[in-house]
Amino acid sequence: VNTTEGGATPVLRTDLVYNFLLDHYPEALQNFESLGVKYVRIVPEEDDFTSAQGRSYKSMFKANSREEAEKEMAKDGWNWEWQPNGDCKTISKCLPAVRTTASGKKVFCNQVIAAYFGWVDKRNEMRKSCVFGNGEPLPAAVMDDLKQFMDDNAVACRWHPGDFMLIDNYMAYHSRQTFSTDGRRKVMASIAKGTKDVKSKCHHLTLSSGDRMPSVGLGTWKIPKDKTAESVYSAITNGYRLIDEACDYGNEVEAGQGINQAISEGIVSRDDLFITSKLWNTYHRKEHVKAACLKTLKDLSVEYLDLYLIHFPISLKFVPFEKRYPPEWIYDPESADKCMVEDAVPMRETWEAMQELVEEGLVRNIGLCNVGVSMIRDILSYAKIKPAVLQVEIHPYNSQQVLLRYCRENGIAITAFSNLGASSYLELNMSTKADSCLEEECVRKLAEKHGKTPAQIVLRWGVQRGTAIIPKSSKTHRLVENISLFDFNLSNDDMMVIDSLNANKRFNDPGVFAEGAFNTFFPIYE
Repeated sequence: VNTTEGGATPVLRTDLVYNFLLDHYPEALQNFESLGVKYVRIVPEEDDFTSAQGRSYKSMFKANSREEAEKEMAKDGWNWEWQPNGDCKTISKCLPAVRTTASGKKVFCNQVIAAYFGWVDKRNEMRKSCVFGNGEPLPAAVMDDLKQFMDDNAVACRWHPGDFMLIDNYMAYHSRQTFSTDGRRKVMASIAKGTKDVKSKCHHLTLSSGDRMPSVGLGTWKIPKDKTAESVYSAITNGYRLIDEACDYGNEVEAGQGINQAISEGIVSRDDLFITSKLWNTYHRKEHVKAACLKTLKDLSVEYLDLYLIHFPISLKFVPFEKRYPPEWIYDPESADKCMVEDAVPMRETWEAMQELVEEGLVRNIGLCNVGVSMIRDILSYAKIKPAVLQVEIHPYNSQQVLLRYCRENGIAITAFSNLGASSYLELNMSTKADSCLEEECVRKLAEKHGKTPAQIVLRWGVQRGTAIIPKSSKTHRLVENISLFDFNLSNDDMMVIDSLNANKRFNDPGVFAEGAFNTFFPIYE
């Protein structure tokens, strides 16, 4: 394949993967060898170029009709199930998960990992596309550990426009571009010596819908209205493609102006951007959710959101748009009793209304903010559309390792806010300069070691953990600094040094600030 753009691609010898399983999970390896695997995928009738797994059954089996497709599938020993909407659930014949090369080495087939974690789009869920040959699910804990081993030991093979790449599918753990309009997948790897951990080139997170969310975005909380349009426009011109907004920030109109200036000047198209907003606390009842979303769309001057999040697990009494917008926290600022007024709305009611937004095409992905494992687990028990993203406070003083692991195991991507910790809260008197992780000696030493700023070290730590980050700035040089994170890599030892700063310390906690600011004790964390 003649490549047309440069980059770096993960490569790992899969005989090493086999040896890892042999050493750590011999029973699971025995099952892989004796049972083999089957690949399960739901595919459309016609090629769907908006989907990561959008190749149709007609293309897969060179068929013009269902009958021809069935004939080809039967010939290959496949099974199938036709879906009510015309899609086809294809189930491959039993295939080997382990092979022996001509040199006698046993290797683990990389496609098992690719299918299990990567065959994800609007039709296919993570962890559902590969099963044992007897139909039993693959062991999740083993697969997670195996993927971690592969990620930790893969190297980045650098390549340039015009390079000719050779692939040995038995041996290389490789990556490919997603399905594209030319009807082909372009192989983007080769067996070669690499020099860097592959994580240094991860610019996006793949969501459960198959959409890709940029790893670095612009946070807009507390950017003044008169600077928001310019800040958003400047961020886009400097390479940002993720813009994180919310009704409560009070600057969505201005953000929309910056977005549309960049689009009108041809710097980006709408499809190039990933725009996030959030449902405010006063709009949790089902009859208010869509109206709140439409108001945000109007203010941002866009036709859809890439991601819509429930801002807090806090339901407050409804305030009409015409009375006050954004409504903020206090129900009646003019009253003598200035406080929050709770409206006990079940999360299920709100979530089901959020799902309708996806079904109507107003938003592409939905998710949560500021919640923990218990609430996520409850939502997963009834959700038709699972949360694609969780946005929570994460920085070196509040690393949330357990929450990260739980979300990772359930296919939920994480966006970390307040990435630098205390700095966002100084002007609100919710932190002091002594709370800044940027002043930590270990962070400063790492900055000197890598020739970067302390902020870049902390932001790189966030990206390298597999989270998206949304640092805020209205200064152009800071915008450039905050996104310049992909030309260096923190070692495992570097990461562990920063991990050691964790103190489970939150700065954004309604159980603390709501009582002082809004005369209401309203904890959401124990």
